[in-house]
Amino acid sequence: MLYEDDRPLRLGSRAIDILHMLLERAGETVTKDQLIARAWPNTVVEEGNLRVHVAALRKTLGERHIENVVGRGYCFITPVVRRAAETPAASAGADGGGAANLVYLPQSDGLPPCATRIFGREQTVAALQRQLSERRFVTIVGTGGMGKTTAALAAAERMQTHWRQGTVFVDLASLTRADQVPQALAAALVMEHPAAKSMAAIVAALQGHHLLLILDSCEHVLEAVSMLAEQVLHGAPGVRLLATSREPLRAEGEWVHRLPALELPPEPEPDAPPLTMAQAMVYPSVQLFAERVQASAAGLALGDAEAPQIADICRRLDGIPLAIELAAARVELLGMRGLMARLDDCCYLLKGGRRTAKVRHRTLEATLDWSYALLGEGERNMLHRLSVFRRRFSLEEALSMGADGREGLEEAMDALSSLVSKSMLATVADTGAARYRMLETTRSYAASKLAESGEHDTVLAHYVALRGPEL
Repeated sequence: MLYEDDRPLRLGSRAIDILHMLLERAGETVTKDQLIARAWPNTVVEEGNLRVHVAALRKTLGERHIENVVGRGYCFITPVVRRAAETPAASAGADGGGAANLVYLPQSDGLPPCATRIFGREQTVAALQRQLSERRFVTIVGTGGMGKTTAALAAAERMQTHWRQGTVFVDLASLTRADQVPQALAAALVMEHPAAKSMAAIVAALQGHHLLLILDSCEHVLEAVSMLAEQVLHGAPGVRLLATSREPLRAEGEWVHRLPALELPPEPEPDAPPLTMAQAMVYPSVQLFAERVQASAAGLALGDAEAPQIADICRRLDGIPLAIELAAARVELLGMRGLMARLDDCCYLLKGGRRTAKVRHRTLEATLDWSYALLGEGERNMLHRLSVFRRRFSLEEALSMGADGREGLEEAMDALSSLVSKSMLATVADTGAARYRMLETTRSYAASKLAESGEHDTVLAHYVALRGPEL
């Protein structure tokens, strides 16, 4: 229904459908084909039918609201405020604020723009779509720089039509205290006086809404976001949650989706012919590297001679998208061989990120600093000591390196479990006993911390006694 003040206005269903679409994309040009598909689904109609209904809308609303974009379509040019009808819960509000507790959704589709193409995430995005269709709360978990936010945005963009009121993106990365979480959510929902909003008031205002909330970068405010998630799930049945974090939230109803690295070219067989560029470009990690090289060093040719080196670089960077992007940006300065020679010091080398990126993503070192700051002392000590393993290692070896005597076994087990949960260690698919590995980028960072700790020689001596020098 369309109302002017309290008076309902008479409009046909086709005109209402057209108006809905123009309002959903207010300020944007909506093509004639898109409007026809919305108002006459699965039906072939003449463009003149659309003009008739747009004319009816203009007669009812006034000429100034809908602009004709010549040769393309129409645009609703008047500012639009979206809000839910006031229910008793929304009217009273947990804070007694009445209309102040209404949710005014963002004017746009609620998603920040994605600046780069997405490589190798088709299956991931499809899986997230399935999971969000079946479950109300999904958390994408992975190490820093793995592309969790990118995957979340891609899945949400493809599912925009699943929720009547679209998607709202809540960036939690800049928060410094847990009590700022409700304020960040209220601001993203465009509520009045967001700093004064309690979580109960926000949940009450969300009753009756049908939308997706993306909670991005939760790892440093886990407890507060877990409480938020559970309250939303119980109090706002039309809202679904998609979170990104370096570790699970462990909240009621959470479904964890571990984000893998980009697919890598396999290690070369001893007698196999060299990898060609065409063969290497089958793998998303190489595709990403090649595109970023071209973006930063336009005109630099990448051919069959460079293919084995590129494949090796991607493998040594563990298929982490951020690490690959940063490495590719150094090719113009160092050349391919120079980059290969300097990869042992990953953190020093991969410092030059995009100025417009979030602070924790501008360099690989900043990304690892962010994760490291969230570790407790026992977790840090375990991480330092495990950096001596250049390849996979067993549970027994990890505990031997991390425990300070038999009495420290339980603490070492807790620290090991926490590092896996926080994506600082990866489990290895293997038969029999559990095995682990540290991503090379993380291992390089942890090794530098071990050198600063003052126990490097002691840890290395223990390692040699345990396993012998690893070549």
